[in-house]
Amino acid sequence: MQAIPIKRLGGLVLAAAVTFALVGCKGDTGPAGINGTNGTNGTNGTNGTNAVITVNAAALTPDQWSQLSLKGSVTSVTMGGKPVVNFTVTDGNGTPVQGLGFTSQSSTALAPGLANMAFSIDKLVPGTNGSPSKWVSYIVTSMPTTTKASAPSVPTTDSTGTLVDHGDGTYTYTFYRDITQAQAFLDAATYTGNNVRADLGDVSYQPALLHRIGIQVGGSARGTGRNTPDGSTSTTAAVNVKTPANILYDFYPATGQPAAANDPQDRRIVDMASCNTCHTKLSWHGGNRVDINFCVMCHNDQLKYGNAEATTTATGYTGETRKIQGMSVGDMPAFVHRIHMGEHLTLTGYAFSDINPFDARYPQDLRNCTKCHTSSISTTTQGDNWMNVPSRLACGACHDAIDWASGTNHTGGPQLDDKNCTGCHGATGIQLVHTPTVAGNPAFATGGYTNGAAIADYRNNLPAGAINVTWDLQSVSLNASSQPVFVFRFLQNGQRADFNVFGSGKTELWDNFVGGPSVYLAFAVPQDGINTPADWNATVSTYVKKVWNGTATGTSAGTLSGPDSNGYYTLTMTGVTIPANATMLTGGIGFTYNKNSQPITQTNVPGFPYDTTTMLGGLSVPPPNVTKVATGSTARRAIVSSQKCNSCHAVLGVFTDAAYHAGERNTAENCTFCHNANYVGDHGTDGWAVNEKDFIHALHAAPVRNNMFSWQAAGGADYWNTTWPGAERSNMLNNCEICHVAGSYDFSNATNAAAVPNLLWSTTATGATPTTTVTFVTGSETIPTGYTVVSPFVTPGVNYGAAFKYTASATGGTIAPAANTTLVNSPIASACFGCHDSATDIAHFQGNGGAIYEARSTALAKVEQCLICHGTGKIADIKAMHMNF
Repeated sequence: MQAIPIKRLGGLVLAAAVTFALVGCKGDTGPAGINGTNGTNGTNGTNGTNAVITVNAAALTPDQWSQLSLKGSVTSVTMGGKPVVNFTVTDGNGTPVQGLGFTSQSSTALAPGLANMAFSIDKLVPGTNGSPSKWVSYIVTSMPTTTKASAPSVPTTDSTGTLVDHGDGTYTYTFYRDITQAQAFLDAATYTGNNVRADLGDVSYQPALLHRIGIQVGGSARGTGRNTPDGSTSTTAAVNVKTPANILYDFYPATGQPAAANDPQDRRIVDMASCNTCHTKLSWHGGNRVDINFCVMCHNDQLKYGNAEATTTATGYTGETRKIQGMSVGDMPAFVHRIHMGEHLTLTGYAFSDINPFDARYPQDLRNCTKCHTSSISTTTQGDNWMNVPSRLACGACHDAIDWASGTNHTGGPQLDDKNCTGCHGATGIQLVHTPTVAGNPAFATGGYTNGAAIADYRNNLPAGAINVTWDLQSVSLNASSQPVFVFRFLQNGQRADFNVFGSGKTELWDNFVGGPSVYLAFAVPQDGINTPADWNATVSTYVKKVWNGTATGTSAGTLSGPDSNGYYTLTMTGVTIPANATMLTGGIGFTYNKNSQPITQTNVPGFPYDTTTMLGGLSVPPPNVTKVATGSTARRAIVSSQKCNSCHAVLGVFTDAAYHAGERNTAENCTFCHNANYVGDHGTDGWAVNEKDFIHALHAAPVRNNMFSWQAAGGADYWNTTWPGAERSNMLNNCEICHVAGSYDFSNATNAAAVPNLLWSTTATGATPTTTVTFVTGSETIPTGYTVVSPFVTPGVNYGAAFKYTASATGGTIAPAANTTLVNSPIASACFGCHDSATDIAHFQGNGGAIYEARSTALAKVEQCLICHGTGKIADIKAMHMNF
């Protein structure tokens, strides 16, 4: 008998049992039973709610708070006595933020105040007598305390009302102040001394006018600074939010409707994007005010309240200058215009609270009003007010020598209101006067620096009759004889313009023009044991006009042929041969600025006469220099961008009352044609490296340097007085990418990283330093007669030897190495030294393989270790340490 597995046997027994159960009882089917009673239905459950992911600000550590970026919007406003505002707050990723209602209450406060929020409400009052509209704040009363009653005040914010946090990033705030009672309160108050009721204006509630709600969300982390339950100062320094929110809502209370984006009644004069092209992240009042349209809610005419008329002197003012000629100096148009006019203000002695912001140096021509003001974008509906609605307040801030009451320094005489402003100064006339044009300096003509022509800003309105000339460089190459070849044409107002044929009375390239550009070829030749340097150290050039008329000789000799069918000419530099080991060949056109090689200058522009005898006058509209990498060569690494530089400068080289290199050297990428690692200035003995990276860093870092950068001080330059748009006030000096191409300054870009072993040392001292020298310490010092200003890092009377020199020739050129006794800075440390120049900084550089003002013989034997700690992803990553705002 075959054995059956127990598992299978169990299955058979179970099957048999089931069969028996089904068939074992076989009677008839009985009748159906009665249906049972239905059970009671259960109670429906409560509908669930979708979970909302939020950031809980109350739970953030100070470190987390410091990385928080905030944004927000107002969803509705209910007006009444006390405005009720519904709004939302999110982080930079759009995640709702709850928990922002932390309050603080001092021992004398009657109500707790919000520590991370503040609220404003203004009305926009239409102008009268020709004046523009103006913001008027309702919040012009102080908070009462246990020791002091409420009183009239300059505009402030409301933060002691009732806040409801709905837990999902939405909030409701009810103002503490009843704005409908503001007028009556001010009218009933007692005023003494400088407190004048009229200075606070009409604050009656007028619901038909446009109103603005402003909300500030930011401040310091809880438990830091003064963000404590009782308002006392914490032992932990304030840790501020990374990016605060300034939330704005423009609306009409009478209808309850928000203002349209292009509402012609709205007062949108400046867009923050315009401000931040220079300022990066404009911020004031502890970093919490970041939108100019929020600033205007307090910085209005009411800000003069409580202040006396400024005391005048023979040259300006003494003491506080918050009210001048009855107008508020802190009113935004007056305030910002004076700040940016800065060093060009006529009057002296300005003082505003504990700061003097009216000493700025504006980095472009002040007459370029459209840098900040334009109606071409939807967010600045009244951006053309600068020319359409002139006023004594705005215009008098720059033209500050005018006395409106007496008419002193005003051609139109006394002006007690603004109704006649547009009669004399129409939009066309204002544009004409604000056309950026710098007078030439004939005093320099004999020195070979400029032809004395007036210089215009090519990016803005040109004077009537002026022609905009540009260069069109098609190619740069070397011919079979290793001679540079440039293919180019010139354009007038964008159109092809061929040259005259030399002779038959034609002595200039074009009729009604004199001068022309130069062509340059920059390249690198072996230096200091580096076969292929990563920096240019040699150039050849010639003046196009001299090649055209056949007077170019020596290494400047050349031939010119053309034009071809498209108007292009071919210029070959026959006087030079480029050495076979030259690298990074880059050619350009432009650059010319001295008398013997005049820049292209127009001679028939009305108002800008040209003297054919002295060769002075006319109008120069400096075209942007144009460069191309030579065919078959490799490009120098990208480091800076002219476009970035011109975000602040508009046009490199042209300023309100001066221009460097007559505006003709105007592209940052090409400054190193001359300002290379071996350049120490025209004199060579003042002890400063003027390689581009060295002097540009030192110049822009003036507010934070320990040692005054005094290159060319004997010639009148005072680079140590350069200001930076936010260096000390908003800490934006560390924004490397405001000038630099991303990945260049921190060597995170592969091309820039590969260049590190081949960077050249910056020469700081060559030749004999004068024995009669002086170093500047404060900037208020004068240069004694017969003395030369030198760097504090060189020794007077020492001969440091000859610099490196490449001399071009028709046979390939020669190289003269630099003397071992010349002083140099190592490549990476030299860039850092421009800003970080303290004794501690220098010791740090030197302790890590860097050289600062060290003899070339020993410096070149060192190896910088900078990138071990400061390289990408390292403990002190260059980008992380600088771009942390």
